[in-house]
This record gives sequence, structure tokens and C-alpha cells, in this order.
Amino acid sequence: MVSATTSLLFLLLSAATAAPAALAQRGESDYRRALRLDHPDQAPSIAAAQARLGRNGAQPPAAGRAARPAILLTGYWPPSNEAVRKFSPDPQQNPGGWQGADWEGRGYDVYSYFPEFTPPNCNSCGKGDGDLEVDYQDTSADFWPIAWNIQPVAIITFSRGFDDHSWELEMNQYNRTFWWPDYLDPKMPDELPPDDSRLAGALINSSLPVQDIVDAVNQAAIGANAFVCWSGNGGGFLSEFIAYHGVWYREDHPSPADPEWCVAAGHVHVGGQLSWQVAEQAADISLRTLMGYVDTVVAGTVCQPDLGYGGPGSARLAVCGDALSSGGEADLMVVDGAPGRFGVLLGSTSFQPTPWNGGTVVPLPVGGYHGFHFDDDGRWAPPPLRGGGYGTLSVYSQVVYLDPAQPLGFGFSNALRVDYLP
Repeated sequence: MVSATTSLLFLLLSAATAAPAALAQRGESDYRRALRLDHPDQAPSIAAAQARLGRNGAQPPAAGRAARPAILLTGYWPPSNEAVRKFSPDPQQNPGGWQGADWEGRGYDVYSYFPEFTPPNCNSCGKGDGDLEVDYQDTSADFWPIAWNIQPVAIITFSRGFDDHSWELEMNQYNRTFWWPDYLDPKMPDELPPDDSRLAGALINSSLPVQDIVDAVNQAAIGANAFVCWSGNGGGFLSEFIAYHGVWYREDHPSPADPEWCVAAGHVHVGGQLSWQVAEQAADISLRTLMGYVDTVVAGTVCQPDLGYGGPGSARLAVCGDALSSGGEADLMVVDGAPGRFGVLLGSTSFQPTPWNGGTVVPLPVGGYHGFHFDDDGRWAPPPLRGGGYGTLSVYSQVVYLDPAQPLGFGFSNALRVDYLP
């Protein structure tokens, strides 16, 4: 065992010395251009989530997840702000008190944020006042701190749409270089396109169960005409701007291995002729449908067993997704590592916890390794692991990394047992 730990030390230091420094930076941004989805069968759905649940089996809640995850709702011009008012935690906006805590006993806390308008039933409403004003700078400045604080598992952004009774689920949000001017200088976003991690014009699709929401709203027969806009866009004004922010946040947290996993996000255009009461009812129906979808997705997500042994250091390793049988795949992610520092993912079919340099190394003797640098946020994620092809096999995995904040200069993640199935 002494030779194994000595080999590990040599492996770690030699790899760190040889690795190019550029790898420590975010130089490999994801520039994927999403395909436009033109049919309900292509979109996320409760039926697809149920099929996955059937393949993987119902899973217990993953360790470290919030006991009650949060859902974020936003509104703009009425009736979109009035549709979600009861979920505002602001007593001035919601004197009746926040109703989002464990809403309807469904296991989610719901928060809403929106501006106020004078008069409240305005037609030509302008930018409004308060959170998420209809203004490019104010929307961005407010949205990101709210989202980072709440860490929502799902997001629906709402805004006023056509002057009718529609409930329009938008499928397409674009990273535009041109936006229609807002009301105050500067009348354009500060950055064009707003999202510099993706190509100009890049499309991010809604990840809401759009057809399920449409069906539920229409079946309720409340006077809202729900439909999906499959081929259009959000209009290039503030509606699409905040819509893009919502799906952008989700696209930055798409992995079930991420403690900040956001399962779904998308936008609803609310018809201007809907009464406030009907808009609220349609929002509630949409929210219930979304919660059912998230429940099913989370229940069908397999996280490989966490064996402990982490520290010193705060890095956390997770592998979550499908069961690793034939056709399944799962994400591997390390978070809260040392930003920019070098690490090694170790793997072994042997489980031999051994003290080494202030921590405990579990996968010994080392059967395989992969060197990497943490990004600027202390994260690293390789391509997904694919199941099948190994028979029944358990691989013990752990990350050891350079961390000058630790007494002996090394950090240790928790160890996992990654179970491959036929």
C-alpha cells in the first residue's frame, strides 16, 4: 500500500507540472446551437419522465438536496404580475402574506418577483417600479441575485402577450444581438448578445413540459386559450429578454449531479384580456403540472452511493443520471474544489481507505486516473458516463487535488461507488 500512495503522489505532481496552464481557465465554452423543436413528441414531457422512472426505478432523495426545493416565478405587465402576486415574499407587494411555503403541501417553496404599475390595470404600462422593471439593465441586475440566492429547481417567467385570452408557452429563446429599445437610456442591453458563453443568435429551448401544461390549462376550461408557440420567438423585447435569462440559468445548471440542478425553465405569454383571477388560476395549473413533472424527473434520477471520506477541503463528487446499464448515461461533477487548481479523478475496483497527506484515499490501488483543472468556480465535469459493456462492476472513485489552503497542500473529495450494470 505504501507503493500505491507513493505512486499517487508522483502521478499527481508530475501531471500538475506537465499540464498546460491554459486549462485552468474557462476556455471551452459550450457553443452548442439547439435544434428547434417542432412537435410535442420532441419536447420534455411527463410521459417521457415517467418512462425514465420506469427504467431506473423510484430513487430516494439525493443526499445534500434541500428538504424543500424552490421554484422561481417572475411577472411583468399585468395580468402577468397579478397571476403570481400571492407568491411574493415582500409584505408591501403581498399584504396577505406569502403563500409559497410548501405550497399546497406539494414539497416546494414558491417565490415570485415582479414590478408594480400605476394604475395597476394599465394598458400602456412602461417600465414600472420595483423588482425586475421592464428595463434591460434592471432586469439583469435583479434577476441574477434572486436566482443565485433561491437556486431554483424550476423557473417560469411570465409576461403580457397578445391582447386576447391566450396562455402561450414559448418554445424558443434567442441570444440576440438586436433587441427593441426599452424606455430609459441606455435602451439596449449592456452586452450584445447578453450571454457571452454562447454564440450570437444561439437558441435555448424551453425545458418546461409545455404540452402537459397546455393540456391541463385547456382541460380546466377556465377561459384561457393555451397553446405552444413551436416555431416563433418571444418577440425581441423584454419578454424574450427575461425568458432568455430563465432558460440561461437552467442551461448553466442542467445536471442532476449539480447541487444547484435546475430541472426546467421556460416562458409564458399571458393574454392581456385575461382577468386577474383567470390568470392566477392558469398560473396555478401550470405550477401544479410543473411540480408533477419535476417530481417524476427527480424520482427517476439515480445518484451513485456516496461513501464519505471527504476532506480536508470542500470538494464534492457526484455521479447522477440514469442507472449505468446498457443505454443509460450519468453526469459526473465535482463542485467546491480549488479554483484553477489541478486535480486527479482516481478509480479502482478495490476499496482500501488509506490515510495520505492529511486525508484518506479510498480507490487503492489506483486502477485508472484522469487529470484536470478546476474552472474559475471550482467545478469540473467531463462528458457523461455511459452504462453497459462492463457487465456488473463497481468502481470506487474519488478526486484528490492541489489545495494550498490545506495544511499539507492537498484536498480530498468524498468517495463514490459507481455501479455499472449489464
